[in-house]
Amino acid sequence: MIEMIAELIKRDLAYQAEDKSVYFRINKFPEYGKLAHLNLEELRPTGRVRSDEYEKENIGDFALWKAWDEEDGDVGWDSPWGRGRPGWHIECSAMSTVLLGDQLDIHCGGVDNIFPHHEAEIAQSEGVTGKKFVRYWMHCAHLLVDNQKMSKSLGNFYTLRDVIAKGYTGREARYALLRVHYRAPLNFTFEGMEESRQALTRIDEWLERLRETSESASPESPGALVPDDNFQQTLDDDLNISGALGVLFESIRETNRAMDANEFGPGAPVYLFTKLNDIKPQMIAEATRNARAAAEQFAKDSGAKIGGIRRANQGLFEILPRDRAPQLTEETQIEKTVRVVSTVDYLLVD
Repeated sequence: MIEMIAELIKRDLAYQAEDKSVYFRINKFPEYGKLAHLNLEELRPTGRVRSDEYEKENIGDFALWKAWDEEDGDVGWDSPWGRGRPGWHIECSAMSTVLLGDQLDIHCGGVDNIFPHHEAEIAQSEGVTGKKFVRYWMHCAHLLVDNQKMSKSLGNFYTLRDVIAKGYTGREARYALLRVHYRAPLNFTFEGMEESRQALTRIDEWLERLRETSESASPESPGALVPDDNFQQTLDDDLNISGALGVLFESIRETNRAMDANEFGPGAPVYLFTKLNDIKPQMIAEATRNARAAAEQFAKDSGAKIGGIRRANQGLFEILPRDRAPQLTEETQIEKTVRVVSTVDYLLVD
């Protein structure tokens, strides 16, 4: 953090004010405010601005290093600018660039972090590196409980243990939390948990019906059924999970109707099941290589001992009996055998 602040001062992007604190000059960084679509000329002080901060060059300048005062007590560290503590934002820029590099592909956070926190992160990081800090920002909306902000004082504060104690499963809780688009507010209710249970039951019954139908079916001929890519295309649209789930349940309705009317070709259930769950073998192999490289780099950086990479495949669906399911143990076997996999994660083994 001290190195970054020193570099920002060197580039005239930061200065030490009369109160001995160090501030970032937002008027020296033209991109400041673009993430939040702010007009910098309209910035006004709020109740959170302390009186000593009026010594700043610009009311919008934010603290990189806060000078020590009596209210800080034992909290303080020595620095080239005197004893003090880091500002709220600089620590995130320092950690991310040290651990993840100068540029991030995806940066997430709540909508309340857009300004000022993420604006400050961009200014600090790009001010030091001269590179675009983040390629894609993804900000989620707030979680509500019964249409109110979740808080202990309102008595609507639930933990996962509380939800499970009421008889719900972790799977049902996950579905309830993921079924709404991440940029839309999520209103958690126990009525919603019941809806999630019913939705998962409907999916499970459909999958079981496909399994049973596929036992006597030949995978050679899918017949007239040719599934489209609407589910994936909808997810590709800013992770539109609610829209993708709509596509899924429409597919369930249509395929159930087709099975009721015996309109499937002999291989249609197998083909559909494979199509819905297929992950291309080369993508799995690439994920394996990337995971191994990341694990080895982590071990090199941290001194950890690598014993191997363990495969965790929660939610593996197979048309074949379980004892004939594909085993994801080596890249060569992955390339040859993986056909129907829903999720695959690679974990570091000590």
